[in-house]
Amino acid sequence: MGLVIVGLIFILFRFDISIYSANIDANVALDVFPDFVGYLLIWFGLEKAVDVNRWFKEAHSAATALMAVTFVTLVSSLSFLLEPLLNSPDGQIFAIFFYLVNYLVRIGGSVIFSFTMLFMFMLSSALGFDMQAQEKMFLCRVMYVFSIVYSVLTVIFIVNQFINLPIPLDWIAGGINAVFIVFSYFTMNRIKELS
Repeated sequence: MGLVIVGLIFILFRFDISIYSANIDANVALDVFPDFVGYLLIWFGLEKAVDVNRWFKEAHSAATALMAVTFVTLVSSLSFLLEPLLNSPDGQIFAIFFYLVNYLVRIGGSVIFSFTMLFMFMLSSALGFDMQAQEKMFLCRVMYVFSIVYSVLTVIFIVNQFINLPIPLDWIAGGINAVFIVFSYFTMNRIKELS
């Protein structure tokens, strides 16, 4: 359970620090909570729960895919450290790859975050389904509400990519995520495969 909770903090919250890179003579923002680490922790945390119900298996599979995607984006975001190597003739293909990944992350950030919201839908559904099986109806209903909220947020973040919505999505999602982490902590305590 602890791995999943810490992993959720990594994937749901972003805290950037600015560091100076002599390689590119500029400041670079780095996320202290890289998504890759979060999905890796969640992947390990959900490993024993894949047989509990179908949604845990789906969430585990989604964490695997998102771990791979976020690893590529993490390496790409750190490509400034490899600047001398990337400027060599042998490094040009990697430089082009990293440029494309960084460009896609920059222009498609909202759609990328919608995949996180889709993962959260799967996880909240898994928790709710297990609470229903245990006849813990209050927690079941709470997780059902979160699954609806996360499915709506998935769509809203996709729409926001094309139409810049005049609402503070980051703040709204951040508040919902904080409340989810609290409720998921109490819910996961009741699932022996996650403890």
